[in-house]
Order: sequence, then structure tokens, then C-alpha cells
Amino acid sequence: MQQTGGISQTAPPSSNFFIQGGRLVQDGQVLDAHNCYDTDDGFTHLLAHVAPTAYTFQQEGDAPKCYPNTRNAVLNAMIHWVTAATTGLQWILWLNGAAGAGKSAIARSVVGLCLERQFVVARFFFFRTDPTRNGVKPVVATLAYELIQSIPALDSIITPKIRSNPLVFNESLETQFQLLIFEPLRQLQRESPFEKPIVFLIDGVDECTGDNNQVTLIRTIAQFVAANLIPLVVIFSSRAELHLQMTFNSPKIDSILRRVPLDDDYRAASDIQLFLNESFGEIKITHPFRSMIGAEWPSPSLVKEITDKSSGQFIYASVVIQFVSSPRLHPVQQLEIVRGLRPAGELTPFAQLDSLYRHIFSQVHDIARVTAILAISRTTT
Repeated sequence: MQQTGGISQTAPPSSNFFIQGGRLVQDGQVLDAHNCYDTDDGFTHLLAHVAPTAYTFQQEGDAPKCYPNTRNAVLNAMIHWVTAATTGLQWILWLNGAAGAGKSAIARSVVGLCLERQFVVARFFFFRTDPTRNGVKPVVATLAYELIQSIPALDSIITPKIRSNPLVFNESLETQFQLLIFEPLRQLQRESPFEKPIVFLIDGVDECTGDNNQVTLIRTIAQFVAANLIPLVVIFSSRAELHLQMTFNSPKIDSILRRVPLDDDYRAASDIQLFLNESFGEIKITHPFRSMIGAEWPSPSLVKEITDKSSGQFIYASVVIQFVSSPRLHPVQQLEIVRGLRPAGELTPFAQLDSLYRHIFSQVHDIARVTAILAISRTTT
């Protein structure tokens, strides 16, 4: 049983509920139909505003944890930072990189590493196509619920606040954080100081609807962290969008910020090559057509070709493996389709990438100029 500030980390008695199909059910009652005006149970009221898919289990389309023995350099750097952050001056970490660079996979792995070391971790994974977690509305309730699960003593502090103000989840994001997260943590810290830092992890900030909401979320949390009233460290993960760069560049945040860009310093290419080699090896052992696959397939030069085309983005390599490993089709022929050596027909090897980049281009303000730049780049390469 984990301990934080001398408090046992078990679920509070009132948490007699389960999650079914991404919906909260308590005593046989689905909590989706909820009236904020007539609640008597603060904890039940809290549950009705939680986004279970933002923290509990992997949904379709979510990134898994990092492939074994990959991304070790960045994972080691981040978990070392978590362990030492409260003794230094950098209490916020910003993991940033291009779409498909593996940020969410790294974030999920960091959560696992923190839990192994018995840190309290409250996390929220935004996902742009999931309406239950693509906005800021459920963030505070979800984080508060996770904190209560890990630190049950917070239940007696947070739920009375909700009971006395049942419309609290209609308040501004800043007010919700202050009433239900920051003040309860400060009160508990005064009564029983935390033995280890608490970790907040907010993944996919750029997938939250509304640039202003993204900025407000970062600034609200950063303002409290900067006060250094409790041992709290925060990890944000996102693409390096211009408005987010400006937010993290503000002096009050930059002074306590550790930046972790997913660039060549973290050897993505070698990790991608390892992932490809092991994945192809597994295909040759397990695939129904394994007897028809040559021992030398794929050649080292072919693996290097895919690694180079990945350009440090794990999503390309993972999409290739997903397409090639289809159990009903011949892996060698599937890889030839990926390489453009065989017609695809009705198959869509890069459907996931197409969807991702359609979304990226839909956010571009001056699409004509960007298209022209890309056209020029294509003709000069």
C-alpha cells in the first residue's frame, strides 16, 4: 500500500462504481444523466464530471506505451527530472515534438515509471476526436478524482466543497483549480507534509479545443507551481505550436521550465530501427504465411529505407508495421505496397497518417502559402 504524507493510498469508501463502455456506473445507475442543482453527495457529483477515458485505459486510436527498450534516453531524462525536480529550480517540464513523434507513448510510459516509484500521478490525456476529453471542461474533476483515489484524505476536503457549491463545475477553469485542487493540496500539506512530489501530467495540450483554453490551462497550473507551496511537478506534452511557444516563453514560466524537444538528441532513428527489426522478426515467427517468407526478409537496406522515411517520427514506422502484419495478407506483398512497388488497390496503408495530416492542414491559417512552400520544397529535393 502506497504512502503519501503518511496517508494510505486506497480508494475512498464512497467510490463504489465501475466504468462500462467509457461511462461511469454507480450502484447500477449510469451517471451521465446528472443534475447539478439537486446533488447531495459531493463525490457522486464529482464522478459525473470525470472523463474516464482521459486517464484510465487505452482507447482505440490512443498511443500505447513505448516499445520495449526504445526511447530509453528520453524516459531516463524525464524520470530523473521528476525525482529531482523539487530540489531544483525547474518544476515544469514541456515535452514537445512534431505530430507522430511519440509524445503520448512517452507520456504513458512516464506515468508507468512514476507509479513504479510510488509517486502520486494525476494525468489527463487529451484526444481531439473524443468529445469526452477534447476540451477543458472535465480536466479539474478528473484530476481531483485521481488525487482522491491516491490520497483518500483529500476526499473529506474536496467533496464538502462540491456539496456546498454544486455549480462549481460551471465556474472558470481557474476557480475550479483553486477550489478543488490547489486549496485542498495546500491544506493537506499543512496537516501532513507530502513525502514525495505529486506529478501532474497533461498530454496532448494542443488537442484541447481552443487556443485560449490551452493557454489558460498552462498558465493556471504554472502560476500555482511557481508559488512552490507544495512539492508538485508538472509535465505538459504537445506540439510546439506558436501560441504554446509564446506561453512557455513567458518569463514566469520559462524561469521554472525544463524543455525536452524530441530531436536528434534522443536517438529516435536508432529506436525506430530497433522497433522495425524486432517487429519484422515477430512477423516472420508468428504470421500465418511465415513459411512463405524468406529468412533474409526484409534486408537491412530496406529497414534503413523505412527508418529514413520515418524522419524520426515513430508513427510512420508503426503504421508500416500495422499494415504489413495484417494476418490475412502476405507481409512481403504488403511491404511492396507500402514502398509503391505494387498497386494498393482498395487497401489504404497510410489511412492513419492521412487522417492525422488532414487535421494538421485544417489548422493552417494560410493554406495557400503553406502549399506553395511544400510544392517548392518537393521540387528541390
